[in-house]
Amino acid sequence: MLPQRQSHIIKQKTGPDDPELQTNLQEALGQVAPEDVIAIADELAERHARLFLNLKTDSASLASSFADIASAVAHTKANARTITNYFSQGDFSLFNQLLKGEAPASVRVATFVEKLNALDTRLALELATGLLHNTFPSQHWLWTRWLWDPTVGTGILPLLAGSTHNLIAENLADGYARVGAVTAMSVKFGEGTGLFVHELTSNEKRAPFANSSFLACAYSVYLYGTTSWRLSREFNGLLPTLPNMARRLLGLKKSGN
Repeated sequence: MLPQRQSHIIKQKTGPDDPELQTNLQEALGQVAPEDVIAIADELAERHARLFLNLKTDSASLASSFADIASAVAHTKANARTITNYFSQGDFSLFNQLLKGEAPASVRVATFVEKLNALDTRLALELATGLLHNTFPSQHWLWTRWLWDPTVGTGILPLLAGSTHNLIAENLADGYARVGAVTAMSVKFGEGTGLFVHELTSNEKRAPFANSSFLACAYSVYLYGTTSWRLSREFNGLLPTLPNMARRLLGLKKSGN
């Protein structure tokens, strides 16, 4: 075991209220190349076109593609299996209301999650918001535990925002709206990193996925910074590359590049 080394991102005591964290995180994002964010956005756009663009919400159509959908919205194979098994009886009636209902998206998300009361709330949120974002990427946003997990007060959004204040909500509908507002604010942070290049933001297929790609890369940088100094160099070598960690968070397959 090699000696422990302090992370260049994270100090001994840190959190969303750490005044130096945003600066350190922005510097650490220098590990990510604009080409990485572009490649991930392209993969999300390709998946959108292949799986979500003409998604039919009748039970037969959803059943035939549901395993792929579950993999797309879950960042681990175990979570994808849990989602798939939950709907193994083929009751997909809730999805039509989620994707095509007339109520505001925040209300539709809350209703969907509350009706899936046998499923972990965080996983139900990832399913609901993953479906909305991947189907209508310009209109809806993700709410995953790596973005904001109110049960433990962690995620990349409060770190970029500088506090948890704007994310605290009394119910799921308000929580989804607040996550959306902070997600929109995070674009300014992303622009300051130099990762939001013209080739990313001017392309009509890439642009709707630009911020999700950036946020996944940002969380991966943070995750590596908080964990790698505790591990031996040999163990670190077993971890995915930083861009592939971001891909995993977004339900994409790893790249061999």
